[in-house]
Amino acid sequence: MTPTPALLLCLALTQSEPPPASVLEYSGPMSEESGAVDREEIQFTAFAPGQLLYLGVDEANLRATAAADGARVQTLMLGTPVRVMAAGTRATVGEYVNAWYQVSVVDAQAPQGTAPVTGWLFGNTLTPFRFEADLDGDGELEVATVVMSNEFKARVRVLEPNVKPPRRVSSVDVDVASTVYGGGRGGPVDVKLLPAKKAGVPLLQLDSAPERCGDFVTSYVSYTGTGGKKGVLGKARLALVLGGLKDPPNESTFKVSFQAAKKQVLVTRTTIEEEEGQPQKVTERKVYQWQDGEYAEVKKPASPDAVSEVKP
Repeated sequence: MTPTPALLLCLALTQSEPPPASVLEYSGPMSEESGAVDREEIQFTAFAPGQLLYLGVDEANLRATAAADGARVQTLMLGTPVRVMAAGTRATVGEYVNAWYQVSVVDAQAPQGTAPVTGWLFGNTLTPFRFEADLDGDGELEVATVVMSNEFKARVRVLEPNVKPPRRVSSVDVDVASTVYGGGRGGPVDVKLLPAKKAGVPLLQLDSAPERCGDFVTSYVSYTGTGGKKGVLGKARLALVLGGLKDPPNESTFKVSFQAAKKQVLVTRTTIEEEEGQPQKVTERKVYQWQDGEYAEVKKPASPDAVSEVKP
């Protein structure tokens, strides 16, 4: 894909801007020969000393040294808060490229004056994103985290604290927009929690917009239980995915409006394409209805006498 002059200028402006501190990234360009990502080219979020992070995987061993075979200090559970003390150098552990971090475990229940437990964790297990909310409406709080997978996707995990291990975490992978225009894997993602008061149901909103120009995507993840039954692991689902493009003079953008009472989403998409040197603007509106943990598009009636239905 050949970028337009306007796009090249836009990319140059974007590259001069530092990424937001809350963004989590794991990305790399694909080799034209092998189609795979060169590990030497992988980019990942670097965490700073003093930064508060959380364990984003089901569990991980806190190590005495910055090595996968270092002595185990303690096993940490998903959502455990830690504070970065120091960062190691770039390293490879298994299929991941990242850095080791010396951290101290934040234990609010520890007696005052007790020295915190310290050790090393590999960067792929850490995340700035942790949410605690009643995501499935059963009256109990779940814990949700987001990390980047070795497949360059955002992996959302939801923990049911009152369910006994090992089956107490549900996860779903979410595609992110590439940092490399025209070819690459992975990218940055920012995450926020939408409360039921706003969206009708609690949702995690994942925004991936790696460049001012190029592809971008917004995804919504839900977590549904079994009819409000407590102590049962529910299911994390990809509820809705919306993609867009900014490649001047062409673009496709969208605006999302939640109708909480009806558990519906109105998506207004605006597409601008240049034809014969003139921009042509088209606006399209679609309604999506909440149904079994996902949003399904509502068909418009074919005639005044027709009944609206939801696409399967």
